[in-house]
Amino acid sequence: MANKKYQVFVSSTFRDLVEERQDTIRNILDLNHIPAGMELFPAADVAQLSYIKKIIDECDYYLLIVGGRYGSLDDEGISFTEREYDYAVEKGKFVVAFVHSDPDAISVKNSDTKPELAAALVAFREKVMNGRLVKTWSNRQNLETAVIKSLTVAFNTYPQVGWIRGDATASDKILEQANTALQENIELRNKVERLSASRKLKYENLAGLDDPFTVRYRTRHSSSSRSAPYYYTARTATLTWREIFIPLGAELTVAKTDLSISLAVKQALALSKAADNAYDVNDMDIATIKAQFIALGLISGKVGTSLKGTMHEYLSLTEQGKEAWMGEVVIRKVTPSIETDSQ
Repeated sequence: MANKKYQVFVSSTFRDLVEERQDTIRNILDLNHIPAGMELFPAADVAQLSYIKKIIDECDYYLLIVGGRYGSLDDEGISFTEREYDYAVEKGKFVVAFVHSDPDAISVKNSDTKPELAAALVAFREKVMNGRLVKTWSNRQNLETAVIKSLTVAFNTYPQVGWIRGDATASDKILEQANTALQENIELRNKVERLSASRKLKYENLAGLDDPFTVRYRTRHSSSSRSAPYYYTARTATLTWREIFIPLGAELTVAKTDLSISLAVKQALALSKAADNAYDVNDMDIATIKAQFIALGLISGKVGTSLKGTMHEYLSLTEQGKEAWMGEVVIRKVTPSIETDSQ
């Protein structure tokens, strides 16, 4: 089999981690793989973020280094580094993260001194630490060691699509055999899915799309306190399952992760006149929404079965779900009423 090369996107704040980024890029090259990053464009802006997303789309792995800075902010007060991370997670990229173990020990010149930025960095660190492959680092030397070990594990244990030289590809005969095997694999999977569907448990008295569901969420507000620049308020709103399903169906026209549920609920809340602007949605409610739509046969979840070889669970509309969603969003022709002369 031809040697496969992986493309790794390196993400971090820029000026405070120049040397660490250089070490990481060199290590990726030493492992005979392809680094990708914005070394030539250290200034962050919205237009550049759109370009970065295209590069992340082409990468096999997303590598994040978190130091003592939160980074440049967009118009909504979110750092461009966090935007990159959220996009990589949303797209199901395999994330390898390295978070500084003691940000208080980092020099002042490489740290955020503004309380609101420091608080945002703490929240971002907590989000990243919940990922699959996360390591801590305290200096340039042990970061380099951690990067090499973690990438080696990721490449060997969680292989992705990768790149192969054109002159090293298989012969036409081998490709034909591979395509035949792939087609047989797809047919077998379809049979298994049909068999599994026929054996699914039947749930009695399931709530329908017009039944209500109370969603718990939080709103975020600016504070005058330097130590706590934001405060959060717990709120609830009652939506119908249909109100949640319509934006969720739009999200799942292509397979996506659980983040799509949170985005759909936020959109449904935004359309609800009784709801405030939601910052985040209760995790248990997200799990309940996923279970409900799976039980209704409208969505399904698969783990590690995509052509890109990702290890995340992906949600998608079932055939029944597609029909139900299309029935909600298609535009029907208005039939003019015919008035009759009563005289």
